[in-house]
Amino acid sequence: MLLFVMAAALPGTGLVRETPVAAITIVAHAAADANDDRHGFIVAHSARPTPSPTPSPTPAPLLGELVVKKAPIPTGPVTYVPILYYHYIRINPNPRDQVGFGLSTPPAAFRAQMQYLADHGFHVIPLHQAVVAIQKHSGLPSRPVVLTFDDGYADFFSAALPILQSHGFTATSFVISGRMGWGGYMTPSQIVAADGMGFTIGAHTVDHVALAAQVPSRASWEIKQSKLTLEALLGHPVLDFAYPYGSYNTYDMAQAKSLGFETAVSTLSGTWHSVGQLFQLSRTRVGGGLPLGYFANLVGGPPPTRAELAP
Repeated sequence: MLLFVMAAALPGTGLVRETPVAAITIVAHAAADANDDRHGFIVAHSARPTPSPTPSPTPAPLLGELVVKKAPIPTGPVTYVPILYYHYIRINPNPRDQVGFGLSTPPAAFRAQMQYLADHGFHVIPLHQAVVAIQKHSGLPSRPVVLTFDDGYADFFSAALPILQSHGFTATSFVISGRMGWGGYMTPSQIVAADGMGFTIGAHTVDHVALAAQVPSRASWEIKQSKLTLEALLGHPVLDFAYPYGSYNTYDMAQAKSLGFETAVSTLSGTWHSVGQLFQLSRTRVGGGLPLGYFANLVGGPPPTRAELAP
């Protein structure tokens, strides 16, 4: 699988366009509880644009999550801040599902990672604070780090959020607006509650499509409608966007900027950022089975102590 995935990535630009392969289903659709959709936010989507007469190829839904490409070398003034991104905080339910394993950080491992950050003087800052520092090339606290979570899974609310709160940490959850209330995803009520606790909710399209594979009208609708739906739910602007699968092109970047987002994050790997890269902001993926020592290296910290490595 690793060889297949590596072969599927396009070289050069860092703009990932996925190749059609069989889809892998992570979670099944489930009817939302009516009590969690009192205002109709799950179904409050305008009509999707008419598809192109020649449909774009259907991408592998997880390809962009597996392909790790380095971000372009920033030019001009740069700001250092690791922006980590997670998917599931869970024990992978299917031992044979290697993709699911790679996207699943067990709660115990996540707890150890957050404890490591707390013990070694890291400052977990909001994504917005990092963006302002990149824009103005202003200072940040020592050992800064940003935490982000893709897709809006229910275990962000049930598993990650209590651990984050125990340390006073913040994070951004990028929500697929069309999947709110599906089985395995946060309900609208949970999203509102997380927002009320001080966590940032970002947009991640309506249907989690690979934007670079869409006709322009569909790509624009996916970006815009996800923003509008979440803003109607939360009652305030949504300023952060994440490209599903790390798939985007220059049109998608321009759309995100014109629609009022202040940044859009990618799956490109890097920890140094410039103002010219705010709409393809690089991040560092935290996958399943990651040893604590490797995590320490990702965030630029010292090796874990023997006590931290003890089971």
